[in-house]
Amino acid sequence: MQNANTFCYNELHMLILILAIYTILAAGLAQFYKLTTRTMKNASAQTVGLELLAGLSCLLFLPFFEFKLPSNPWTYFFLALSCVFYALNNRMMANVRKNVEASTIGILGQSYTVLMTLAGFVLLNEQITLFKIIGISLIIAGNILVFWRRKNSKGDKAEYVWIGILAYVCNVIAGLIDVGYSGEFNLPFYSAVLYFIPALFILVGSHIRAKDIIKEFKRANKCNYFITGFCWGVHYLVLLIAYSMYDVSIVAPLSSLVVFVNVIVGYFWLKEKDRMTRKITASLLAILGVVLISIA
Repeated sequence: MQNANTFCYNELHMLILILAIYTILAAGLAQFYKLTTRTMKNASAQTVGLELLAGLSCLLFLPFFEFKLPSNPWTYFFLALSCVFYALNNRMMANVRKNVEASTIGILGQSYTVLMTLAGFVLLNEQITLFKIIGISLIIAGNILVFWRRKNSKGDKAEYVWIGILAYVCNVIAGLIDVGYSGEFNLPFYSAVLYFIPALFILVGSHIRAKDIIKEFKRANKCNYFITGFCWGVHYLVLLIAYSMYDVSIVAPLSSLVVFVNVIVGYFWLKEKDRMTRKITASLLAILGVVLISIA
C-alpha cells in the first residue's frame, strides 16, 4: 500500500512539474513572440527563422529519448501533408500575434478545441454530449466577450481575429491528418520535423532567401528572438511528453490554465490593461469549457 501511494505521489509530482514547465514556456512564447513581432517587416522570413530555431531547440533533447522511426511509408506521406497545413497556420499566426494582444491570444487559441471537437462530431462520429455542447458554448462565449467591440473602439483588430480562427482551422486539419503518429517517432525528432518541414514550405512558397531571414534576425531583439524560438519548440515537445504519459482528460484542462496566466502576465509585463475584467472572465470561461469537453 505504501509503495502504491508512493507511486501515485511521484506520478502527481511529475505531472505538476511537466505542466508547470509547459505553462512557463507557453506563457513565455506568447509574451516574447509579441515583442519579437514589433520589429517584424517580413512575416514569412521571421516565421521561417523562428521555426528553424524552434526545431533546433527540440533536437537538443534528442539524446534523452529512444530513437525510433515508423516503418510504414504512408506515415511519412501523411506527416508531410499535415505539415502543409501547419505551415499555413504558422504563417498566418505571425500576423495574428503582431496584431492581437498577447494576453488574449490564448483565449483565441481555444478556438482549436472548439473546432477539433466539432470535427470529431462531424467526421469521426464522436458522441455528442451535454458537457461538450456546454463546453463549446463557454469557449465561444469567452471569445465573444473579449473580442467583440463597438465599431471604431480600440483593441484587437477584428480581421486578425478571423485570420486567427482560419489559422486554427488549418491546425485542426493538420491534426486530423497527423493523428496518433507522434508515438511512432522519437519525440524530439518528431517535434523538430513539425517545424523544419513547414519552414521549408514557407521558404519555397514565399520565395524567401537566406538574407531575408538574416535581415529579420538583425532587426529583432536577439534575446527576444532566441527565447521565442526556444519556447515555441520546447513547449510543444513538453506537451507531447505530457500526452504520452497521462490521459488527455487530465492534461488538456491543466494545460489550458496558461490562458489565465497569459492574461495576468500580459497585464503586468506588456501593460495590456484594457478590458481586464472581460479578459479574466473570458479566460475562466475558456478553461471551464476545456474541462467540460475533456471530461465528457
